Amino acid sequence: MLETWFAAVVNMSITASVVIAVVLLARLALRRAPKGISYALWAVVLFRLLCPVALPSPVSLLQMPGAAATEAGYL
Repeated sequence: MLETWFAAVVNMSITASVVIAVVLLARLALRRAPKGISYALWAVVLFRLLCPVALPSPVSLLQMPGAAATEAGYL
């Protein structure tokens, strides 16, 4: 049980890290955009951190070997 929870936390952390990296790259691309755009991008990160939900997908780049999303219990 503890291993399942740990796998779920690691998977959610990796996913959140990817979202943060995407937001940082988007901010570089949108450097001259209004501040509201920057706030909206960070709101996406905040939502991802507060609501750790995952949509079922047959293909996932973040899927850990041996730790299926259904085993993690957050689908």
